[in-house]
Amino acid sequence: METETNKNDDYFAEDHLYEGRKKAPYFRMISQGLIGLFFSGAGVYQLIRIQKWEATGGSIKMNDFQQLLYKLVGKWGIFAFLLGLGAVFFYKAYTRWRRIKVQERLS
Repeated sequence: METETNKNDDYFAEDHLYEGRKKAPYFRMISQGLIGLFFSGAGVYQLIRIQKWEATGGSIKMNDFQQLLYKLVGKWGIFAFLLGLGAVFFYKAYTRWRRIKVQERLS
């Protein structure tokens, strides 16, 4: 019979959310959610900023990666990229929250 948690398992560290401090998994979940919120907000901010720039003209400051994205896919590509990054971090926070709730039910 195999034990419930096998040390050779790839997810061994993830199965023990409460190693060390009890607040650590909550901190990680909240920080991932905040990072997702940051990227989503940055996407909206960049979209508004680029729309204003396109309407009024002048100059706008962008780094090389943003310039490349803008040349390839336009303002909506930059928006989608940042929103996608935000969605990835929201998903990570959500899955961590689900794991915490499962661990609490098992305890």
